[in-house]
Amino acid sequence: MPPTTDGPDEVQISAFADPDVAGKQTEGAVVATFECRPTSGEWLAKGDIARGSQGLVISRVELQAHDPAGNGITGSLLRRIQVGDILHLARAVTARAAQSAETPAPEYPPREARSSGRGALSDELLRSVAVAYLAETAPNRPSGAVKRMAQEFSRPEETVRSWIARARKAGWLGPSVKGRAGAEPGPLLRDMTPEEFGRIFPEGYATPPANMAELAAGFESMSPERQQAASRAWFTPDRIAENNRAALDYDRDKEDQPAEDAGETDEGDKE
Repeated sequence: MPPTTDGPDEVQISAFADPDVAGKQTEGAVVATFECRPTSGEWLAKGDIARGSQGLVISRVELQAHDPAGNGITGSLLRRIQVGDILHLARAVTARAAQSAETPAPEYPPREARSSGRGALSDELLRSVAVAYLAETAPNRPSGAVKRMAQEFSRPEETVRSWIARARKAGWLGPSVKGRAGAEPGPLLRDMTPEEFGRIFPEGYATPPANMAELAAGFESMSPERQQAASRAWFTPDRIAENNRAALDYDRDKEDQPAEDAGETDEGDKE
């Protein structure tokens, strides 16, 4: 995740999700781990992200202070652990991990029209509502998510609120933690397109992509600036050297291959 401003220092947050657990809805299971540290290196926070009854929560935090002044862990230091940003990042990596695991989404019963006269909403609309809600409640977004969504969909705010509730019930949105804006993508939204992922998690990649395929998969959803940042994150000096060695080995093998093939052909002709 790009550095987040935290007073005079910047904080780097990284998270890693377990694909085998991410796609399941097991309450209490640890689905991801995280690390959070300032560029100064004065402290390090790491811990677990678990799936609670109301979505992803931080279930364990281990905090280490490396303060040269010897002040140890203080209230000010505790306040610098950016819970909202950590959970937002955890939702991103969990959604990606669940998608990569190709865990089948649970089947939900077909929605029926209610006696109040409200008909079932289309999957396309509920999906769009879920994506908009997740994007508008991301960290650092101002309050008034429903108001902005009402303008986007050209509907009254009460209507949008009912749509959000129905998207959650249908499985497009995960549960939300009481008193905290935002939610986890629901089981039906695990197969997000690059455009949807880019709108909900515009930061791009939390950590350098694991491989070129992962890097390329997110390019469509990134701005040119984020594409450059993601490329730099991948093409570190160590990876460049490794790629160069691999390319050199490949060239050598390719040069040796014709001679080997020729020898095999000669033996075949002799027979």
